[in-house]
Amino acid sequence: MTGTTREKIYENEHDAVNDFIERKQAMGRSRRTLNAYSRTLKSFFHEEFPDLAPEDVEVRHIEDYVGKLAARDLSQNTKRRYLESLSSFYGWTMKRTRFENITGNPAAVVLEEIPQKYRERPDCATWESAKKIVHNIADPRNKAIAVILAKTGCRIREALEIEQDDLMLDDGFIRLRERKGGSQTVVPVDEEVKHAIKRYRLVRPDNDSEYLFLSIQGNRVQTTQVQRAVRDAAVRAGVMEEGETRFHRKFTPHTFRTVFTTLMRQEEMSDHILQYIRGDANNRTMDVYTRVSRDEARQEYLECIKSLGLSVSRR
Repeated sequence: MTGTTREKIYENEHDAVNDFIERKQAMGRSRRTLNAYSRTLKSFFHEEFPDLAPEDVEVRHIEDYVGKLAARDLSQNTKRRYLESLSSFYGWTMKRTRFENITGNPAAVVLEEIPQKYRERPDCATWESAKKIVHNIADPRNKAIAVILAKTGCRIREALEIEQDDLMLDDGFIRLRERKGGSQTVVPVDEEVKHAIKRYRLVRPDNDSEYLFLSIQGNRVQTTQVQRAVRDAAVRAGVMEEGETRFHRKFTPHTFRTVFTTLMRQEEMSDHILQYIRGDANNRTMDVYTRVSRDEARQEYLECIKSLGLSVSRR
């Protein structure tokens, strides 16, 4: 089984695993999620426990696996992500009668004993820092990306996956098609975002790529390019020191998400609208009952969002 050009979905020696991944793919799970599932399950069954069938795995095997992960000095949250993939597989198979030999979820038992660690908010994650960084990015492409990150709270991957057809600037919206969990969200934007995108499009490479943000070679921009641009701008702006590695002192593209969330909470944006704009995957169940109108989201967004101090043409 092969995924898209950017990510490989591994063929597994166990039919139950392949069935699980194929079904998740059919249900619209993102390439990133499918890749995480297949990579973890291949590692577990092919490399760590090649003699075990899925129905033979016990809690002690999962505990041994966690011990091997710990020996690699992986973070607690990284270990949780591996176990979440295993737990998702077992949880899925237990609900299908054709896998009658799988009667328990050993990964879930161990997962409960590994609490998730939440990082504290970085000291530099402020709206003023975001403004300084945006103003210190000269390249129109990288500036437009930074403005989108700061003003929508989206993830860097989501911004770089924006396609030309996703722009609904006349109506004041952008579609984010690669959100966590495989969903799509149409999020509101303000005049600064629209101006930054229009300014970039004047110098965008002229080719047939569907992606909005392109490299000089005409390919989709890579995450590392944006990370470098934000880091250099943060240093020039005096927001962080050159070579800074401490989390609470470092400003990255993902820090814009923290900045946006903090600002919206300070401005008392409704929780369900903030969750909708952020694209929080863990609130899907709640959203079934709390539908968000695009116009409602846009109205409250414009009431809460602040200016980055950019010069905006009124033509």
